[in-house]
Amino acid sequence: MGKLKKISLIFGAAMTLTAQSVLAQVVVVDGYGADKDSALRDASRAAVEQVVGTLVDSRTLVTNYATELDQIYMKSQGFVKDMKILSQDVVAGSVHVKASIDVDTSPDAKLMNNLKMLMMLNDPRIAVVILEQDDKGNVLGHDQIAESAINARLIDLGFSHVVDAGVASSLQDARLLNRIYQGSSAIGSIGRSLGADYLVLGVSTAQAQGISLPNGKGGYEPTLLKNGKASMTVKILKFDTGEIIGTFSNSAKAVDNSLESAKQKAIGNAAKDAAAKLEDKFRHFSANANQALQLEVRTMDYQAVQQLADDLRALGVVQNVYIREHQNGKAILSVDTIVKPEVLVKSLQGKTSLGIFIAGISNNTIKMSVSR
Repeated sequence: MGKLKKISLIFGAAMTLTAQSVLAQVVVVDGYGADKDSALRDASRAAVEQVVGTLVDSRTLVTNYATELDQIYMKSQGFVKDMKILSQDVVAGSVHVKASIDVDTSPDAKLMNNLKMLMMLNDPRIAVVILEQDDKGNVLGHDQIAESAINARLIDLGFSHVVDAGVASSLQDARLLNRIYQGSSAIGSIGRSLGADYLVLGVSTAQAQGISLPNGKGGYEPTLLKNGKASMTVKILKFDTGEIIGTFSNSAKAVDNSLESAKQKAIGNAAKDAAAKLEDKFRHFSANANQALQLEVRTMDYQAVQQLADDLRALGVVQNVYIREHQNGKAILSVDTIVKPEVLVKSLQGKTSLGIFIAGISNNTIKMSVSR
């Protein structure tokens, strides 16, 4: 198989951030609740919903990103920089507040990062599997502490399609996963069974020993404390190709009063650090997701856009299709394929019932129009 290319076809309808960079937006909203705190939470959600509506294509929120956005709205208070209550009263037994709320929309704000990654990566399905090994390299099973910590961080970032660690553990044999970690090509079958786009696959090792301190007599006296050490090496693989798109290693220590608890604390600390490194990797993926070929298509017919996306998905040379943007008669669609743009167009023309006119093809741009 040839090297995977990502082709961005300009004719979709997905969430797109506006080009303007806004540091913050202040909105005045109403909130209702059983008490003042719940009314303020309701107002925060209303404010974030209103601001998000100015940052993304509102025509696609319900159909394409309702679940993902709802996860963001549930964390609305974390995106608020400042809040001023303008008035407060009771309406039909509920507390009503009118508030001026400052929503943080600076480029590095948590809200913007959530929206960017969901948009650029199309909220992929991610499976996290961390295998626990002993000091001789034997697989002991799944490191549930590490898996849970990393999954929690991914969910906090806004990814809503994270495969439950228990499901991943029960579906696959640890020895098979270890072979894949070592370079086996059997990753495709696991991807289909887990229904995932990315596999975060790692190995962890941990050990603990007693802590001794100098006794002032030239020797050492054991203490009640134990020192735990843990290390982790992680690979991020793309299921459709088996390609390693990221890797990192880290280590951590912890102290407790038993060997087992010291080991578990060290693993937990290593997992937190791994989750932070994984966040950096996915931010890098999202920042580079649009560095691809583009197909510029002119059509006012969104149903033609949807049919074209379906026809592309049906082609044997296409791994994935993401609808991106549709406005002013122009749309964007991203397609993962192993073939050149010319071959993709020829294959599409032989399968689709749409009328297609090709205006031009270059190394990074395909221009066309479609009609039903």
